[in-house]
Amino acid sequence: MADMSETIFGPPASPSANLFQEMLELIQELSGVRTVIYDHRRFTERAGRRRIPRALQGHRSGFCRGLRVTARGDAACVASDVEEATREAGRLGKPYLHTCHAGLIEAVFPVVFRGEQVATVFCGQAAMDGCPAADPAWLRRRARRLGASPRRATREYAALPRVGKRRLLQIGRLLFNALNYLAESEGRAGLERALLLHRHPVVREAMAFADGHFGEPVGLRQAAAQCSVAPEHLSRMFHRVAGVTFSEYLTRRRMERARELLRGTGLRMSQIAGQCGYAHQSYFGRKFKRDTGLTPREYRARHRRAPE
Repeated sequence: MADMSETIFGPPASPSANLFQEMLELIQELSGVRTVIYDHRRFTERAGRRRIPRALQGHRSGFCRGLRVTARGDAACVASDVEEATREAGRLGKPYLHTCHAGLIEAVFPVVFRGEQVATVFCGQAAMDGCPAADPAWLRRRARRLGASPRRATREYAALPRVGKRRLLQIGRLLFNALNYLAESEGRAGLERALLLHRHPVVREAMAFADGHFGEPVGLRQAAAQCSVAPEHLSRMFHRVAGVTFSEYLTRRRMERARELLRGTGLRMSQIAGQCGYAHQSYFGRKFKRDTGLTPREYRARHRRAPE
């Protein structure tokens, strides 16, 4: 059981990470090309330990949002990506170049676990020579047909990063190999984790307590009372099964929530601290920096999402 923390929660160096998310964000940062994952049946959340943020779950570039402002545009996007491209990726079983209804070319591939397509990944939302959207006249016609603004469509297309077909397909192949390897390894870890928790209902109940009350000033004693066991007994059992202490698990949940609030809201630091179970903003700031290497304000400046 010495390496149980890796089996259940992943490498200690990044205890709260979803490795699928980390890989997508890393490739996006290094290449400048947007990545999107459609997580069928929430596989990467179950295997990767926390939910992938909305920013990676859909086509959210200014170009794509501009063409989805009408019901017609939204339906065309769903038909092109969620249905057509996802189905074709599953049929081919490897990365391929897909031309979407709006004229962009993306690398699309499946993530497979035990023969089932559990997710589909898109790499693109970029300007590219030879794609239909590169023709201004074609793009204006398409925008009008969707009930969107031709002027906005051409402006947003010009703002997209540029990438060639060959490089885009290389990025897709790299992610295909990495994410499918993760699916296999993380899937096994997820099954092992579920089996262990099934055998230890007290630990499962303590985790559920932490998940539901991390925004309150609670700790081991309150969790033990909820589980009707002595705090010392819960502490030993939790660490033996989970590979981390209850306090560490609770802190992870609080830090996950803090990152979500810093990325997606304009709340003051004191409000975020309070919603994450910390009575004092200064203590919250120290815990956050220890977890991420950044102060809350530095993290917000680097990761704040633009309003959609």
